[in-house]
Amino acid sequence: MILITFFLAGLLLGSFANVCIIRLPKDEDIFLSRSKCFSCRKNIPWFNNIPVFSYIHLKGRSDCCDKKISLQYPIVEIFMGCLLLLTGAIFSLPQAITISLVFFVVTLIIVIDYYHRIIFDVMNYILIISGVSISLIYPELNPENISFKNSILTGLIGFGLFFSLKTLFKKIKGIDALGMGDVYLIAGLGVWLGFEKFLYILSISSIIGIFYYLIVDKKSENFEIPYGSALGISFIILILSEKLIQQVITLL
Repeated sequence: MILITFFLAGLLLGSFANVCIIRLPKDEDIFLSRSKCFSCRKNIPWFNNIPVFSYIHLKGRSDCCDKKISLQYPIVEIFMGCLLLLTGAIFSLPQAITISLVFFVVTLIIVIDYYHRIIFDVMNYILIISGVSISLIYPELNPENISFKNSILTGLIGFGLFFSLKTLFKKIKGIDALGMGDVYLIAGLGVWLGFEKFLYILSISSIIGIFYYLIVDKKSENFEIPYGSALGISFIILILSEKLIQQVITLL
């Protein structure tokens, strides 16, 4: 029953994540405004706003103007549902609730940065403040169970490293190889991971960034790797992988 609850909560969070992903880059209200059709701007009734089910029921087309509905909606909802289901299955209940909320913020960063190359400061601040606070007050809520000192030092090292790289590239090449959003993001993820896994996130995110570079159109005049997305994906992998491996070994 708990796992079903986590899955349903994930679908709902995924639905809200879609609202944030669509509206935040446009500076639109995410709480009070009703959902509107992306094409004709008519209000969408609640029964056509049920996560995943409505997309299937409508066969991927809007009920008001028969325009195609973006696959982003069910993909994000199913992703969050499965992510929270997995989280609830491998962590204790307090840890699962905590990391689920962190995963929600990280998912927003992944998708928004992928589409818009934007990482909102408020999301980075949430990661930094929550990670440092939990390591100080309730370290057992962090799956990594790192000390306050480890959390602070890793955040500072991450910030210092990325800020130095950004400054160096700007001075030598005259370009912004990293945005300040990336700089604050690595600090925010670092305070959750601790120094040991901080080294891994640098490696994994670099591999993801290279993979992205190889599969997209590199001839684009304004080509940019969404490195914030790579960092977010790497963070989720690192948080889940160790526990998953332990669970598999236990089952064997």
